[in-house]
Amino acid sequence: MKDFRGKVAVITGAGSGMGRELAAQLSSLGAAVAICDWNADNLSDTLQIIEHQGGKAWSDVFDVSDYSAVDRFAAQVMERFGQVDLLINNAGIALEHQTIDQTSLEAFESIFGVNFWGVVYFTKAFLPELKKRTEAAVVNISSAFGLVGYAGQGPYVATKFAVRGFTETLRQELHRTRVNAISVHPGAIKTNIVRHIQTDNTAMKDKLVRRFDQVAKISSAEAARQIINGIRSRKKRVLIGKEAWIVDVLARLMPQRYDEFLLKAFGVD
Repeated sequence: MKDFRGKVAVITGAGSGMGRELAAQLSSLGAAVAICDWNADNLSDTLQIIEHQGGKAWSDVFDVSDYSAVDRFAAQVMERFGQVDLLINNAGIALEHQTIDQTSLEAFESIFGVNFWGVVYFTKAFLPELKKRTEAAVVNISSAFGLVGYAGQGPYVATKFAVRGFTETLRQELHRTRVNAISVHPGAIKTNIVRHIQTDNTAMKDKLVRRFDQVAKISSAEAARQIINGIRSRKKRVLIGKEAWIVDVLARLMPQRYDEFLLKAFGVD
């Protein structure tokens, strides 16, 4: 998809971070954008940014883990725009640092609802329309930790592995169509995902935020630019940041031993 002029892009989690940047940059390239987020104030800010730069956008506020809301949103998008050329499943949440045996089933269900089922719901809702276009793409945001395990973030890692597997399987199934499926694996990007963790353990959260801020060197704008370049060149996988490239190499070259490296390099305790 070399040219975004006249295209319609659907972007989840567009209230901040990479989602906001993707919406703004695609709009500046001529695409109309249909955006959603759970945070009404943040989403309103994104909408204002796009409208201020002269772009065309429509937004709705809901939880991507709500299937009925996703289904309703998809119908409204088609009614308003008449087409969808690009779907970017960006919405995602993280949990506090806990071992798997410490994590409640409710927490597992919550993060899977957003990070995985949201991807499935949106893909199922829009794929029939994407297949009608002369060129189209589904972009699913996994993570560097969709490539390797990471102690203390079992539920998050599980969802991102699931997104990766879902996307790679989808791409094979779409090989005779004009729809490309791209799996995106960001490392530490400057977003608010860690600050949005819901927890009563403020000391633990503060520690995670400080650690994340120390390693998050790539801006959301740069991450969005790399994703858009990946869409243009019909890449199958987009790795963003040195962390993603490092763990990808480790997983390929040291599948039996990368645990040792992560435990030392990332300060997992």
